[in-house]
Amino acid sequence: MKGRWWITLLLALMLTPVLSSAASTWSIHAYAPVPGEDAMVLRETFLSANMEAPSRPLESATVDWVWWSWSDSTGSDWPNDDAMYRKQHFNLSSSTVNTTGHQVEHHRITTDLVDMTGRVNIVAAEDNARFVTFEVDITPRVNLSDQTLLYLVLTEDRARDVHLRHVNHLVRELRPEVAFSLKANNTTSMTAMLAADHLAAAGVDLTDQPTGWSYTIAMFGGTQGSETIELMLLKHDRLPAPMLHLTAAQKWLPLTITAVALVAMASIVAASSKRERTVPVLKARWTDIERSVMTLTLEAGEVPFTVTQWSVQPPWSFRGRPPVRTFEAGEKVDVLVRFKSTHDAECHLESTIEIEGFGAWRQHVWLSSPFQRSETELEVNETE
Repeated sequence: MKGRWWITLLLALMLTPVLSSAASTWSIHAYAPVPGEDAMVLRETFLSANMEAPSRPLESATVDWVWWSWSDSTGSDWPNDDAMYRKQHFNLSSSTVNTTGHQVEHHRITTDLVDMTGRVNIVAAEDNARFVTFEVDITPRVNLSDQTLLYLVLTEDRARDVHLRHVNHLVRELRPEVAFSLKANNTTSMTAMLAADHLAAAGVDLTDQPTGWSYTIAMFGGTQGSETIELMLLKHDRLPAPMLHLTAAQKWLPLTITAVALVAMASIVAASSKRERTVPVLKARWTDIERSVMTLTLEAGEVPFTVTQWSVQPPWSFRGRPPVRTFEAGEKVDVLVRFKSTHDAECHLESTIEIEGFGAWRQHVWLSSPFQRSETELEVNETE
């Protein structure tokens, strides 16, 4: 790849009028800076057809890419093109992966060979299709080898397919990039894109599901003249959204100006230490009556509030919606909620409320499937 500089220049010249013309019709819905610190370990897991994988410890500094390559044989709607590409990259046969899965770990080198700054944007085009752009500056500290390659990867934090398979950190989209300089101290300012049509083909809908996604920027390569391919850079973070959730349970908030206003309100309330005394408490548990019946406990804080709307995420659906009503300060009520059928997937409820003097809020509760009930049920609560 000698003489690669002129390819980079040609690509930049070709893309500049296209990007500047398109940018005039784009609107940025959310953005966030690329993390300053790198993660240290990248772990690629290739699932077997029966969802088996090597056991792995939970490590906060580890980035996970989980690959699924069995959609053609299982009827899954998860994408598998990029997984097939990575299997070929590592010379993995289907029989090897289909036994107990396979795992590859990459450890970031301790020496900083490349600097990267910039930001990640969620953008809407004229047709309102959402996509992701990466506006980054890349500066090698040393001359890099011609084998150096940058990967942009989008993963789903908690993925579910049409057959209700579940997996965390599923890779939905991978894009390789080479349009940057390999010369020491030569900064390349580039805009890379995960296009809307590619995301749609991979099952990513950032309009209806703006949260629940993460991105990785990984650079593999080495110094000039070296034949060794190493992990030189590893940036990883949640995909930006107008409202960032506090847990991995995320999802389901529309990208609107109202959501941004709610973030500001949440910050103010939390900063003033009034949130715990003001925000109502929403809890849920499965009853002993039958598996499709849940008990919701609603307890008002120091001020009255009104529930204006209830919703539940598929595949769950209400047989009768919980009541829409006003609660006085300190009032506590238990409500039975019935569902049309029971599912293996966790149940995610959302309520829209108006708190007197504090405006509109949303509350979420996630409860593990009643088929997975134990003495300690999984319940995750979130208020925004």
